[in-house]
Amino acid sequence: MILRDSSNVEFEEFLIALTAVGDTTFLESDGERYEFKIPFSRDEIEEALSEYSPKRLSTDPLSSFGSILFNAVFSGQLGRELWTRMAEVERNNRGLRLRIHSNLERAQHLPWELLYDPSRSDFMSLSGRLALVRSRPEGFKETPLTPLPRLRVLVVEADPSGNLSGGEDLELVNRLVQAHPDRAEIDYLTGATPQVLRERLRSQKYDIFHFAGVGEVLPTRRPRGGVPQALRLVGADGLFDRSELGSLLQHANVRLAVLNAPHSDWIARSLARYIPAALGFRESILERTCLSVSTSLYRLLFEGLTLELAVTASRQAVDRALPGTGEWCKLIAYLQQSDGLVLIEPRRDEQDTWAEPSPPQQANREVYKLRKQLEIYQRNLATLGGSSSTPDWDLDPEQTRALAEKIDKLQEKIRYLA
Repeated sequence: MILRDSSNVEFEEFLIALTAVGDTTFLESDGERYEFKIPFSRDEIEEALSEYSPKRLSTDPLSSFGSILFNAVFSGQLGRELWTRMAEVERNNRGLRLRIHSNLERAQHLPWELLYDPSRSDFMSLSGRLALVRSRPEGFKETPLTPLPRLRVLVVEADPSGNLSGGEDLELVNRLVQAHPDRAEIDYLTGATPQVLRERLRSQKYDIFHFAGVGEVLPTRRPRGGVPQALRLVGADGLFDRSELGSLLQHANVRLAVLNAPHSDWIARSLARYIPAALGFRESILERTCLSVSTSLYRLLFEGLTLELAVTASRQAVDRALPGTGEWCKLIAYLQQSDGLVLIEPRRDEQDTWAEPSPPQQANREVYKLRKQLEIYQRNLATLGGSSSTPDWDLDPEQTRALAEKIDKLQEKIRYLA
């Protein structure tokens, strides 16, 4: 999908709400209600994410979990509704915003970002046509937000251990701001302590809050499945309560919080009660993941794209930078604005590209789909250290040979159709 600026983006909302009556969980969409069985536990998900290895292939745990979740959600009428909406947005060259709307702690662990469509052989949140976000139903009071002419960004760095690359993250954000002096200004807070951060947010107003550091999982678990997390700042009293942070960000008029830190997804969830949007990461992440997200996210936000487009493109950027790692699915986005969020007035004199271009003509669509599928196969095979002609037979000869054959057949079919 080629977008000149955010005014060209027309999203259609596809909202799926999770509710509960006692121990029974339901999916609700467009006035219809369906009973929903949560297909796996939090421990199963986190084990798959933490142990995910690029040496896995046909038993890829990410696509497996994604397929199970997809089939559990989009079976029957809800699946038919999805196909109808997807076909409609493709005909009209629009986007579909898939919003997972829930306050159920028991379902928070579900990897919605991994929803995997078997018919397209692709993860939905990496699609060039769909943007996947989460939202919460209570707490935040939505109001219309006008895009701003210039953004004020507070970048907070906290490295209690001295082993993080927060300084590199700060420098990266600084370079992006310097490259767009007419679009944003930056305010730094390094070596942040709780008291200094409180004073800054009480006395100043900002549009974006960027945190470079770590989140910490607290030892006490909530009985309904919640995971207590807090940002770790500098000092003996360095743990910063997420509800207090949300209240301070609301007071400072922050529209977007970017928690570029591991173990920060539940913090982002809490912040969504107070501000329009918050991004965090689930579980541990690689430092390169944080840097890749910063590079892609701010470049697109400064160009005036909607947050959901920038998040999708950031996931794609991580997937390209770290193929086979599954790091891209750990970026969790909470968006409370029902009509999306544009932070800054879009440029009118430049053309920008979001995500991967979709086929411009109907005749090219079959080739386009085949090429997308080929990219997935090739990426998976590359993570094994092999190729279609020289696979690594020591890993799993039958599975690797089967994948190599699929690649050859797809390449032949693409050559024929093209």
